[in-house]
Amino acid sequence: MGSYKNLAWVCFLSDQAVVYTVFAANSAALEASVLAVSGAKGFQWMKLCNRYTRFCIQIGGALLCGYGASLFMAVISSISAYTLFRLYSPKQFLLLKSMF
Repeated sequence: MGSYKNLAWVCFLSDQAVVYTVFAANSAALEASVLAVSGAKGFQWMKLCNRYTRFCIQIGGALLCGYGASLFMAVISSISAYTLFRLYSPKQFLLLKSMF
């Protein structure tokens, strides 16, 4: 039971790390694509989507797929959390359930 508990903790923590990493990467890409759409006059950056419309459409599709993947991985992470926390007793904090 102890090795299964350790494996469940490793799976749960790694799932959480991957979900947050992918979400953070997509959010950074979204911020960069907003600059590509709107530009920044203070930095004298021009709008890129006026010239490269196909590129901007592809970036939009990639961001949509990335956030879809983040959502899917969050569902997988919640399943991992369920398999971990079902091992513990609901009556006492972090006490494992008995086998019998």
